[in-house]
Amino acid sequence: MMPMIKLIARDVSPRIRRTLLLGAGTVLLGGCTSILEVDNPNNVSAGALDVPTAASAIVNGAINTNANAMSSLLNAYNIISDETFQTGSRDDYRLLDTGGIEVNTNEYLQASYLIAMRARWMSEQAIAKVNKFKAEGTLLDQQLLVRAYMMGALIYDELANMFDDAAISDRTVAGKNLGEMGMVQLYDSALKWLDAGATIATGDNRADLLGLRARVKFDRAVWLKLNPPGTTPANPLINDAGANADAAAAIAAMAGDYRFDLLVDNSNSGDDASGGVGFEMNSRVEHTPDTAAFVTINLTNKKPTAIIAKDPVTGQLDAAAVKQLGRFIFADDINHPPMTVVSKREMYLILAEAALAQGNNAAFDTNINALRALDGKVPYTGTGPTRLQLLQWERRVQLIFQGRRLNDMYRFGIKDPRWVSTSVAVRKPGCLLPIPLLEREANREITGTPVCQ
Repeated sequence: MMPMIKLIARDVSPRIRRTLLLGAGTVLLGGCTSILEVDNPNNVSAGALDVPTAASAIVNGAINTNANAMSSLLNAYNIISDETFQTGSRDDYRLLDTGGIEVNTNEYLQASYLIAMRARWMSEQAIAKVNKFKAEGTLLDQQLLVRAYMMGALIYDELANMFDDAAISDRTVAGKNLGEMGMVQLYDSALKWLDAGATIATGDNRADLLGLRARVKFDRAVWLKLNPPGTTPANPLINDAGANADAAAAIAAMAGDYRFDLLVDNSNSGDDASGGVGFEMNSRVEHTPDTAAFVTINLTNKKPTAIIAKDPVTGQLDAAAVKQLGRFIFADDINHPPMTVVSKREMYLILAEAALAQGNNAAFDTNINALRALDGKVPYTGTGPTRLQLLQWERRVQLIFQGRRLNDMYRFGIKDPRWVSTSVAVRKPGCLLPIPLLEREANREITGTPVCQ
């Protein structure tokens, strides 16, 4: 059976519309008495978004900005972990690669934060406006509201997973920061949206939503293990009843090797500092996958040449690594690789870890082997790596470039060899990216001194 791949990325019509408008603008220009007497056909009033027929465009806008944010965030995040290492010359990449994540002037931090906050605001607006249409009985397709809920939940989850603090503002109206220990509220808000969406979600949207809700519940449990930051948890394993139930339900709703991806294109992949994660990794090669665990590279241009990751069970080439890395670094469009939000693979990992936390080896083996079967890998029978070692490896390859690795490193006590001994990443496990300086200077509502310094 061919894998079922769910791609939600962006409405391509804006790109077509821009092309048409360029031609129209050229024609109109010849008839003007002044080059300044030109109406901008791209101007859309706020009132135009208050009609039910705008619901699809509103939700597409939230999806578009979420994809943009994910590309920007992963570019800054991947290199902090041991997934990639610096191969270019930009000093701010070096800081991230060596564990200096507390520097709030880092250009990649600042750029990704701004894009993420734009996606947050767009998602919140989509939820509010489409909910209003539903309440008025004018929403023609309730699945649009489901997608809006998912986009809000996704960006909130990513912010909580990647940042130590965040300020919730409304465009030019400054908002207070949540504070390090208040970031858990983002998971709680995400779950409220997903709970609401679960009552109306159908088809693939239901599978996507259940998977995302399992992920958010799991991520929240990881966050609780690591906060306040500074120590490696004695018991790093997650066994969350809600995450387990949603993961099991999601698996039942997901056919084949199911995944829910976001895509970007040239119109929404970059930020003020980079061209997005695909361009920076695969074309410009400012950072590239780890050569100790994953790939060989061309020593001249530093681009990956082959995937070499070994399955710890057999010692042979890991078919999952070949698939998961390959679809990103060797994508058909290397500048815009697919970015996985949730997958059937992750659901099996959640259930396998819960079983291991319970000491249920049989259930662990059942779920880990269901995962391994997706790539035709040899079943695990308890010999070779320990179950904990195998769980860590499978999470590393199955979730690569998905924004999970750094928190896994922290909770399992793993240090990137490139982190310098005095870095925050070494000294204070659990520390993430700070509110950037440009936000602190612009937003006088932000208070407190960051814990992670």
